[in-house]
Amino acid sequence: MAKVYIEDDFVYKTYDDFYPEEWVDKEVYIHDILLRKTNLNITEVEKVNAHEIKMPFLSHQNLGFYLMRNVDESLIDDFVKLQHEMHQYQALELENAHIVFKRWIEMSQLSRDIKHIAQDVLDTIEYENYLCHFDYQPSHVVIFRNEYYIMDWIHAKLANPILDIANTYVNLRLDQYNLAHKYLQRVTTLLDYDKEKVFFAVPLMAAIKMIETDDIFEHKVLTTLVFDPKNKDITK
Repeated sequence: MAKVYIEDDFVYKTYDDFYPEEWVDKEVYIHDILLRKTNLNITEVEKVNAHEIKMPFLSHQNLGFYLMRNVDESLIDDFVKLQHEMHQYQALELENAHIVFKRWIEMSQLSRDIKHIAQDVLDTIEYENYLCHFDYQPSHVVIFRNEYYIMDWIHAKLANPILDIANTYVNLRLDQYNLAHKYLQRVTTLLDYDKEKVFFAVPLMAAIKMIETDDIFEHKVLTTLVFDPKNKDITK
């Protein structure tokens, strides 16, 4: 987990001493690729040392501040459209999630049943090379001078966009079912995605999230979503 602080109009993100330096370099590399190869609103990121990066401070305002208090449909629409804009880019010099996730599942300590479900979903979903954020959530969309800036690209990979959408649903579902439900409604309406195809991908992304987090309360929700992706009742 990184510590974040603001100083002299810059945001500094400091990782602990056990955080590999190559992951810091990877975060800088991803931002550099996106700045050069896309027209998305993204900040420059500079490596300060082996465990710290910095970027310009834009604003304290983000979509999460508003959507966690009031599920405003117009803001959700902006959130969905921005994600769709991201998914228009393809064949960038990034890892492909289909390959990475396969390796993660095989090497993980997940139960045999969960591994089998996750791998089955991964094998079924069409292999694609579109830009995906894989940590896209309202708090990572900063509002600056009436424009949206997407932050925190460390998990970005190429993939089938349905995986990124399912991942956002899982992230939202961990915090608030109503917001997750509304997000999925707007995705299927605005982007013409089949809701059932999103739910088909949810067990995989819930399993991936289980690999990434040690939070036992999140694990309770994620395990339920692996076996019952449409569940409305389970909470942290």
